Amino acid sequence: MIGIDNNTWLVFEGVSNYGHGVWPTPIISIATLITCDSDWGKLPASTRLDNARLVFREDSFDPVTRVRRGRLYEWRDGALNQMWFFPPHPAEPPDRNNMSMDGRLHRMLYTYHPARIFGLAFPRPVRAQLVLGTQSAPTVWRIVSVETIASGEELITLHARSTFGCLPELIDDHIPKQASPEVTTILDKVADAAFRSSPVSLIDLCRAATTTVLAYWLEASGDAPNNVHHLDLGDLLKAFEKQQGNGNTQPPSAAGSAIRLLQRFHSRGKPNEQKRYNTRPPTEEDAQFALNALGFLLRELGWAR
Repeated sequence: MIGIDNNTWLVFEGVSNYGHGVWPTPIISIATLITCDSDWGKLPASTRLDNARLVFREDSFDPVTRVRRGRLYEWRDGALNQMWFFPPHPAEPPDRNNMSMDGRLHRMLYTYHPARIFGLAFPRPVRAQLVLGTQSAPTVWRIVSVETIASGEELITLHARSTFGCLPELIDDHIPKQASPEVTTILDKVADAAFRSSPVSLIDLCRAATTTVLAYWLEASGDAPNNVHHLDLGDLLKAFEKQQGNGNTQPPSAAGSAIRLLQRFHSRGKPNEQKRYNTRPPTEEDAQFALNALGFLLRELGWAR
């Protein structure tokens, strides 16, 4: 268990309230476990620890790979503020006036216990994300692995989901004026979904964005079929390949291949299509691939850099 001093933010640990100071002081973040869409409404508005049910203690972070390791602690039923007894902390001068005969100090600390969330779910793993921070500044992390260490705590390896997220920078002058509002809106939804939504939802949004972008691009080219904004992506792809001169005798363009990829990925999220074609459900890596395909298409069409 750990104790946190709400005045100095020093951290103490121990198997009971008789503990010792942790030095260097680890980074403690308010955490929210996301297992379904409704959990996004549970993100705390304040950084106050007296409202935090779950905190993450960082043990290591690699900024290159964006991999983070640490442990989760929870506020269990009972008082958050509890009395701790510990030897002087390395970061504080000795307070001999408040020291007991055995050399220990005592202080009220915010007290959290190891959160054994994932081991209890074995052998059915919890598919979840971990959000660190508050509503105003959260970061989203994918849980890569969980291992139980000798102390009985669960050591969690996280990977930043924000590496998903970056669509290329749009070139406003290259996007038709009548297309700009709708294209910007749908791409904003994709960028937001890259941090929040499930792989299936993100792939669906990438497909919808591709449909919007392609319809406006064909319209701007002056060679669009009738009712271009009413067409499905498959019909838009045929019109695009025809416009590019890629018929049956020519190989498809790279942009056309990206469109075809997004068209086919869409059906993989449907259980009946999975059974029909014996395909696996989309993973986060697949969703990242779809996001990259959308970015590639925008660059190929000249609408992004």
